[in-house]
Amino acid sequence: MQPAAPGYPQPGGFAPQQPPQPPQPPPQAPPQQQQYGYGQQYPPGGAQFQQQGGFGQFDEFGPKKPKKKRSALPWVSAGIIVVILALVVLVLGFITPGWFVKPVFDSASVEKGVSQTLRSSYSLTGVGQVSCPAGQQVTVGHRFDCKVTIDSQPKTVTVTVKNVKGVYEVGHPR
Repeated sequence: MQPAAPGYPQPGGFAPQQPPQPPQPPPQAPPQQQQYGYGQQYPPGGAQFQQQGGFGQFDEFGPKKPKKKRSALPWVSAGIIVVILALVVLVLGFITPGWFVKPVFDSASVEKGVSQTLRSSYSLTGVGQVSCPAGQQVTVGHRFDCKVTIDSQPKTVTVTVKNVKGVYEVGHPR
């Protein structure tokens, strides 16, 4: 087998090991006047350039700038505004004017009122137990029936709502 030419890898695939040599200082040339333009004098060994910066020192958009800390003021202000709006909606919805609250009649009060109306306005005697459905809305024109016992006879009375304040009319028993 022939040895490989100098400067080429050996048959094993590895370059020959050479002992490390200490770095040699560049030879000093006598100081000359620097010429500019065509025919410029270069130092021995060819032109040498110095690399600016190092790997990773700058990214493609320039030097990295420190991030500015964002203020919490916009988030705090937005949170306060949301809380205030929620309180306004709750007050207007449940208290005044009460958009979320639908007024309903108290069935016990309506039963008592029907019984009194039948006795006083219709002069009926023998008015017994009155039973009205619960949860009837106070809406003008709304009608519902109550069951009444008059002289031990089951009867039905229609109640009609007259205004939003809860005034109602009791019809004749049938």
